[in-house]
Amino acid sequence: MTTWLPGIIVSIALIAVMWRLFSGKKSTAEEPADISNVKYRYRQRNALFNPNEIILLNEIEKAAGHSFKVFSKVHVSHILIPKSNLSIDSWNLSYEKVVSKHFDFVLCSAEEFKVQCVIMLVTDKSIKNPNHRFLMKACRSVGLEVINLSTQKEYTASQIRYILKKHIPECLPTKQALEVPSVIKERRKKVQETKKSVSSDNLQKMLLTEGRRRAQKIKKMSKVN
Repeated sequence: MTTWLPGIIVSIALIAVMWRLFSGKKSTAEEPADISNVKYRYRQRNALFNPNEIILLNEIEKAAGHSFKVFSKVHVSHILIPKSNLSIDSWNLSYEKVVSKHFDFVLCSAEEFKVQCVIMLVTDKSIKNPNHRFLMKACRSVGLEVINLSTQKEYTASQIRYILKKHIPECLPTKQALEVPSVIKERRKKVQETKKSVSSDNLQKMLLTEGRRRAQKIKKMSKVN
């Protein structure tokens, strides 16, 4: 019995080795096949912007003129990066907070491509979102101007330039005068017209009062005579 026991042990060992070899080759050979059979579950968007965004982009570019270059859908991590003196964990945490976010529009100086301000499209609900508030504070911490434009309003180039002048006046050419939006112009015009009408009414009242006073004076003088 002891004569055939070593042979059985050797046979079992050989079978185990052969199984390991063949199974390893099989898995290696199957790897490219598995990769080639991966199904990519994507589709291409018809356009980078929706119709409203296209209209707004055109107005922003008109407002920017030759002063700025306008970029859109820029990742926040391309503009805001964690400080270099942070620990690895703090750096990664700070990076993760911005890596999945983007700015709708970014205005850079035309020559140096230095970021001057960012524009974010907001709604009454999104502007109160903690993520939006975090981005606002993060931008302010580095001195970056943020302009919030409501998606529920329509903006003209003159209105956008008026807003830009308020946020980054030093970045616009001084020779170009501050453009007042047509809405504000109309309101000012109405106020001036109202003031004129009030002034004319007051003048009429004053003349009427003075006329009555003189008439009464003449009437008294005639009675005395």
